[in-house]
Amino acid sequence: MKYFKFKMDKQGIGTLKFNTPKSTVNLFTNQALKEFDTQLDVLSQNSEFKALFIESSKEDIFIAGADINEIKAADNQKQIDTFVKNGQDIFTKLENLPFPTIAMIDGACLGGGLEMSLGCTYRIATSHPHTRIGLPEVKLGILPGFGGTQRLYQLVGYAKAIELIVGSKLLKGEKALKLGLVDACVPKGYLEFKKEEFSQEILAGTLDKKIQTNRKGLHWYEKIYPIRVVIGNMAKKQVIEKTAGHYPAPLSVIDVIQKSFGKPLQEGLKIEREAVTKLALTPISKNLIELFFISEGLKHETFSKTKPKEINQSAIVGTGTMGSGIAWALNNQDIDVRLKVRSHKSAAKAIVKIRKIYEGIKKRGRLNEREVALKMDKITSATEYLGFQNCDFLLEAVSEDITLKQKIYSEFEKVLMPETIITTNTSSISISDLAEELKHPKKFVGMHFFNPVERMPLVEIIAGEKTDDETIATVVKLSKQMGKTPIKVKESAGFLVNRILFPYLKEATLMFEEGGDIKTIDKTFLNFGMPMGPFTLIDTVGVDIGAKVSVILHEAYGERISESKIMQQMVEHNWLGKKNGIGFYNYQGSSPKINIDIATLQNGHVQLEEQTICDRALLTMINEASRCLEEEVVDNARYLDMAMVLGTGFPAFRGGLMRYADEIGIDKIITKLNELRATYGDRFAPCDLLLDMAYKKKTFYGGVL
Repeated sequence: MKYFKFKMDKQGIGTLKFNTPKSTVNLFTNQALKEFDTQLDVLSQNSEFKALFIESSKEDIFIAGADINEIKAADNQKQIDTFVKNGQDIFTKLENLPFPTIAMIDGACLGGGLEMSLGCTYRIATSHPHTRIGLPEVKLGILPGFGGTQRLYQLVGYAKAIELIVGSKLLKGEKALKLGLVDACVPKGYLEFKKEEFSQEILAGTLDKKIQTNRKGLHWYEKIYPIRVVIGNMAKKQVIEKTAGHYPAPLSVIDVIQKSFGKPLQEGLKIEREAVTKLALTPISKNLIELFFISEGLKHETFSKTKPKEINQSAIVGTGTMGSGIAWALNNQDIDVRLKVRSHKSAAKAIVKIRKIYEGIKKRGRLNEREVALKMDKITSATEYLGFQNCDFLLEAVSEDITLKQKIYSEFEKVLMPETIITTNTSSISISDLAEELKHPKKFVGMHFFNPVERMPLVEIIAGEKTDDETIATVVKLSKQMGKTPIKVKESAGFLVNRILFPYLKEATLMFEEGGDIKTIDKTFLNFGMPMGPFTLIDTVGVDIGAKVSVILHEAYGERISESKIMQQMVEHNWLGKKNGIGFYNYQGSSPKINIDIATLQNGHVQLEEQTICDRALLTMINEASRCLEEEVVDNARYLDMAMVLGTGFPAFRGGLMRYADEIGIDKIITKLNELRATYGDRFAPCDLLLDMAYKKKTFYGGVL
């Protein structure tokens, strides 16, 4: 046996250990499922057997789920149906064994791993932070297919099961116990003691009564059909409000649970299997699965062959929204943070901002007050340069003023250690220019976070001309430690995300200037799947910031990305967006309304078709992104797509910007760009990479660039 090792003690208590060879995780591949099935057949014939504990030999991993490659590779209904039915049948066989089975959950227990555990008689979890329990299949555009929709609600209730599956929520051991998903939760070091306790109670015949007494199960009212309908309809409404209906999987989860409730298990499993088979063949699922694999690849990407150093004490200068958010992200990982502030008042404001982020986490039950207090105790501040001498990491997040930034670096270099890494959160200024006067430029690097830091997972890592490999390796590791996805990009104006995003925003403002309707343009991109329309985004970021970025990008790229006349005019009118209550929209009432005075900046009135709006804004993004690949600003199209999804909210169901380009077709993109060029000017001229790809019949995902 390759995947499982079995042993039985003198009392008839067996232990089956899962250990996927040559892998850091356990996955239910076809081969692993087949071997597990064989083991169950053998064990079911042993009359001396009293109980079976299922464990993992992996560190920090129980079972990470089914092998997504099996779904990704499938291109027909029969393949998927066979794979899913096989898993369902095996876990049903587990459920029907003539002796108790216990899942010993220590580490990640996800997807198929949890569905296997649900097929067990009992579940024990550890309280260790690495233990996370959940069914995240919806994130892949599918739903739990090995019985998860059928067994979960029997333990946690109808409404809670929908919430957990639709939200892809991952639970700590203590929370899983509170909900009734597991039957015991103990510290990692006490797992063997709990195993012995369960074994003795099984032998004594007392365990089942004790466990059943403590289980929650369905609430009485959830057994009433009209109430279940109300619960389902409310859940569907929330899903549509959140996703605009672009993602079918969460709605399918609700339908499956509604349709199968109360039916015999085999009928319910059939309903589940038909739903997951249908979803797995959709382009949406294929796109989300591709993004999952890109994400997994980035988890192992170091962007450097040099060993990183550890960061234990950090410093932040610039305690506005971004600086405070970054301070929180460091502090949340128990890294000491010292704030350099102008006054005690600004320190207090930063502490309030950080505390507010923690309050949100506390409300969601992920931290308690004591844990928050312990973390906040690790934040200190100073108005002078005292107490910074032992910091091994400094991040600067002040306004986009190169003179101010260089002055800060100069003053800090007098007190910091030579090996201290200095980073900047600049979104537009050259890293090499910022490092010009530094004594140790090899320890200087860009770390461009996105706002709001506590929610946006992307960090662009930008090396200057003299940045060394150890610095890159260290900030990449630190970014991951902070729960972020770092992507290294080559130094260029706007770096990667802003460079691609700005032409899209600029084109929207040009359409407005020509006389286009703000609401129509915003709604067009909401319908496309963007999290907000371009005008709402500009207002959110700040019109003044957009105006500054337009100048920087125009200086770098010429007429292709011209300065934004509209944004400059809006700054003159003090229409800065949400920060002062008025921009493209007026935010001073109960809900945003169009700024009625902004029409004075338009040159006329035009009726733009939705397709024209999309083509002008999205194709200019694709064109600029292609130039970024041509200039090797980022390693490949997959990393670019992940950056755009994480950094701008480009719709994940479309797979990313370049995957969307492949879907349109390179030839068609070039044809449309040339049409737009003839009407609107040379900014739409197709770049050389697109022309070369069309000539060679290449795609962004189908061939090596």
